[in-house]
Amino acid sequence: MLTRFFKANVAASLAIGAAVAVFLPICSQADEPARTEKVRFQRANLQSDEGARKVYMLIVQAANSACETSSTDTDVIMRGGPGPCVQEAVAHAVRQIDNQHLVQVYIAQNGMHRAREYGISDAVRTAGN
Repeated sequence: MLTRFFKANVAASLAIGAAVAVFLPICSQADEPARTEKVRFQRANLQSDEGARKVYMLIVQAANSACETSSTDTDVIMRGGPGPCVQEAVAHAVRQIDNQHLVQVYIAQNGMHRAREYGISDAVRTAGN
């Protein structure tokens, strides 16, 4: 739904520099309500690699918060990366935002294998997409 909104309103969103909110639905047990975190950023930030890296870090922070973990937790460090909850939440946000710069940051951080595992494509998009 959010992606459809942006595709229809990209020019207007960029012109006014509207803030974007991404909700990260978090995996939960069947008897627990899903947790979400809101990530706010300027859509224009995604026009550069540096801006996309900053947005990616906001997404990771929100995913860790929603999953009640931290990138500095001992188990995360020993495992060599985030758990499934954080991985799914970050991948979901990257797919939802659907920006090539952000996808490239995701792939640089996680590798192409994980990107494919979570349905993230590195295909170069054209103006018609």
